Amino acid sequence: MSIRVHTSAGRILDLPCAEGDTLARAIWLSPGLRPPALCSGLGRCCRCRVRFLSPPPQPTDAEAATLSPEELAGNIRLACRHPVAPGTEVQIFPAAAPSRVLLRPDTGETLLLAVDFGTTSLQWRAVARSGVLVAEGQELNPQMGAGSEVMSRLAAADTPQGRARLAGLARDALDEIIRTLPGTATECCLAANPAMTAIFLEQDLAGLSRAPYRLGYSGGRGERVAGLPPLWIPPQLAPFVGGDISAGMAFVLACMRPEYPFLLADLGTNGEFVLALEPDKILVASVPLGPALEGIGLRHGSVAENGAAHAFSLGPAGLRASVIGNGEPRSVCATGYLSLIRILLQHGLLGVDGAFRHEVRTPLAGRLAGHVRDMADGLRFALTEEIDIDAHDVEAILAVKAAFSLTLERLLARAGISSARLQRVFVAGALGQHVNTDDLETLGFFPAGLGARLTPIGNSSLAGAELFLREPAWREIILRWTQSCAVLDLAAEQDFHAGYVRHMRFAW
Repeated sequence: MSIRVHTSAGRILDLPCAEGDTLARAIWLSPGLRPPALCSGLGRCCRCRVRFLSPPPQPTDAEAATLSPEELAGNIRLACRHPVAPGTEVQIFPAAAPSRVLLRPDTGETLLLAVDFGTTSLQWRAVARSGVLVAEGQELNPQMGAGSEVMSRLAAADTPQGRARLAGLARDALDEIIRTLPGTATECCLAANPAMTAIFLEQDLAGLSRAPYRLGYSGGRGERVAGLPPLWIPPQLAPFVGGDISAGMAFVLACMRPEYPFLLADLGTNGEFVLALEPDKILVASVPLGPALEGIGLRHGSVAENGAAHAFSLGPAGLRASVIGNGEPRSVCATGYLSLIRILLQHGLLGVDGAFRHEVRTPLAGRLAGHVRDMADGLRFALTEEIDIDAHDVEAILAVKAAFSLTLERLLARAGISSARLQRVFVAGALGQHVNTDDLETLGFFPAGLGARLTPIGNSSLAGAELFLREPAWREIILRWTQSCAVLDLAAEQDFHAGYVRHMRFAW
């Protein structure tokens, strides 16, 4: 079976597809078609909109709730909501182009390519052997068509054919980056979580796909992939704590000069924790968070891109948005949601349980009350005529907070220390660049009083990957460091769910 796809660039493609595939998977798991930031079929982000050129299917309830009457009448549907069918012909809308910056011309130098291959995004940096930055960029992970979180990606790679399909997309993306570099890449460090690493290398995924989980590939060595320069893969620590974290720890140890005990917290699709009590006494843990902290699955969410509101402030003139690239907001990234929820919480328009309220606690809150809309499906907070947040958005952020704060609480308890003992908390991952640490403390991600010791460090995985290339001695240092790590499977504890429910509050 095949479907016909018209792209925004005027290409017409006949794409093979398997019976049972959704249109979204059939389209955005095809080579050469860049996926948008999809929400794994939740029907909320509307980024998988397509216009049917063949007779359209009847709208689903999700489409009736999220698409406008004009869009529905114009034969626009959500590709995640409909299976492929013979004779299907659709037009797709353009996805965001990769961001690539060339800082130096081709000088004939050999280059080192550091890559952070995340579940959601691919970020890279090319440096000369002298350490001079030559080029850098970021784009969405080309495997997004299989789903926005780890388990959906593993499910799509459960067969050799599926694994080869996803590996091909990832390798093609890396090959395209290499071909655009102003010089020859002679070595690459690929820092990624265990699932992304195993898929890229087409390793066996049985240990990651189903419980009891186990690590099948430990990394910490060089690999060869046809058509690519030699790869160095950082050590993988546990089934869901991978080379991105060992690279991040290399950066922290080499560049931040931390005092013990300290914590590295990487907040993305998964939450990973490294609690370093002493140089030779390390506890690591992970917890699935879902894609909300990447801005995915939220009503008007996005990754941190131009046009995304990343922070809010409230003053006498009302609510103001800080927008990446300036201008009016077109979407809200995760740090923007955290910032806005904090303001609503502090001024009484949102309870600690995450429910919207009409209560006005402060004079400034009156500036916010007019933004609350009573809709058929509940209260919403309108930022603009086009952008609002609803109870589902707040619940998604609250669910992330609960999983994160509970895991941190259990990790500290297992170590037998209080949060007051921590000398520093390094915040990395999706929130590590734009987050306001006061937001994390106020919303209960961290205990009260810890905010002053939170240090956002941006993409520590990418920085660590570059370190492994420029200073190879750090490879052996981190390999020895992994021998001191004890892995805690906190999410498997019998009372984890009860604790999770207890933490479903915007408070510690």
